[in-house]
Amino acid sequence: MNRKLTFLLILSLFSLNTGAQISTVVFNDEFLNNQNNWYISNTPEGLTKIDNGRYLMEGKMLGKAITSTVPVNLEDINNFKISTEITKITGIDDNGFGLVWGSSDPNNEFEFLISGNGQFKVIEWRNGESKDLIPWTFNSGINRWDNSTNRLRIVKKGAILKFYINDYYVARIMALPNFGNKIGFVINETMKISINYLVLEKIEEEFVNESTPDKAVIQSASFNGTNVLRYEESAVLKVIVTNPTDHSIYDLALMISSFDDTNIEYNRITMIEKIPAHDKLILAIVFTAGEEVTGKTRNFELNLVDSKNVILDTKNISLKTVQNSFYTEYSNPDYNNPQNYSDKYNTPRHPANGPDGCTKGCAYVSLAALIAGIILAIL
Repeated sequence: MNRKLTFLLILSLFSLNTGAQISTVVFNDEFLNNQNNWYISNTPEGLTKIDNGRYLMEGKMLGKAITSTVPVNLEDINNFKISTEITKITGIDDNGFGLVWGSSDPNNEFEFLISGNGQFKVIEWRNGESKDLIPWTFNSGINRWDNSTNRLRIVKKGAILKFYINDYYVARIMALPNFGNKIGFVINETMKISINYLVLEKIEEEFVNESTPDKAVIQSASFNGTNVLRYEESAVLKVIVTNPTDHSIYDLALMISSFDDTNIEYNRITMIEKIPAHDKLILAIVFTAGEEVTGKTRNFELNLVDSKNVILDTKNISLKTVQNSFYTEYSNPDYNNPQNYSDKYNTPRHPANGPDGCTKGCAYVSLAALIAGIILAIL
C-alpha cells in the first residue's frame, strides 16, 4: 500500500462539537506527478519542483515570497478540512511558511503559517494589504529549526475556522468569505521546504443545538513541585479544568497573560476541544527560561474562556526565575578576564534568527499584540 494512503480514509466518522461528522476526500495530491499543474520554476528568486513524491519550494532572495496554488471546488463546500505535511529543510527561522486557502491571487488570500522558531500565524491579504487575524504566537507543539516536519490542518464548520498543528487544536477564528477557490502553499524569504501531501475533504454534518450555558471551572493550577525556574530549564504548569454540568462542553480556551514574561517561552493560549459531562481535563503547559532571563518573581493570570468569549473562571499563579550565572558574574566589575567567563558562555544555544528581511511578517510580536491575537482566536 502507498505510504501516504495508509493514513487517509475516504469516509471517516468522528465526533465533534456539533454531532456526527462524515468527511469525503475531494482533492488529494501526493505529488507523484504534476497532474494538478503546480507552479514549476527555477529563477533567481526561487525554485519550485516536484521530486520523488514531494513538492519542493525554495526562496532565494530576501524581500520575496513565493506562492503556489491550484483551483479546487470550494464554492460548493460550506464545511471542509484542509491537511498537509511540510518539512522545513533549511533557511531562516523568523519568517513563515504554510497553507494558503480561499485565494484568487497572491494579493488576495488567507494564510496559515508556522516558523522555524516555533510560532504560528493566520493572516488575511486583501488587495496586497495584510491583516493579522492571529498574530505570531508561540506554540510548544511545533517542531522547530531545520529538518523539522509539521502537520497543518484547517477545519471550517459553519462560521468557525479551527487550526491544528500536529493534531493539536491551537486556535479558532470567525470565517471570512473566500476571495477565490485556490488552495496551496506560501514560503517567505530564504528558506527551503518539502511538502508531502495536500488533502481537501468535504464535511457533511448533522448539527446539534447546544443551548445550555457553559460552567467549566479551573479546579487547580500549580507548577510541578516548584515555582522556581532557572536558565535553560523547564517547569510544567499543571492545570485541571472541571466540567460540573450534565452536558459536554466544547471549544474552551485557557489564556495565560503576563506583562513581565520576557525570555520565557510558553503557550499563551491552549484550546480545549471537549470536556464530557461531570469530567475533568488535565493540561500540562511547559514554561522554559531563555539564557537572558532575569531573576525575579513573575505573576501570571489564567483565564478560562468559552466559545462566546465569556470568562468562566480566573486564577493567578507566580513563578520565580533565576538569572543565568554568566550574566550575573559578567555584570561584576571584578569579573573582567575573558578567559574566566568564556567557558560559561559556551553553552548550546538555539540557532540564531536569519536576516531581517520580512516579506509577509517576521515571526516575532509584542506582548500586547499576542494578547490581542489570543482574544481574536476565540471570538
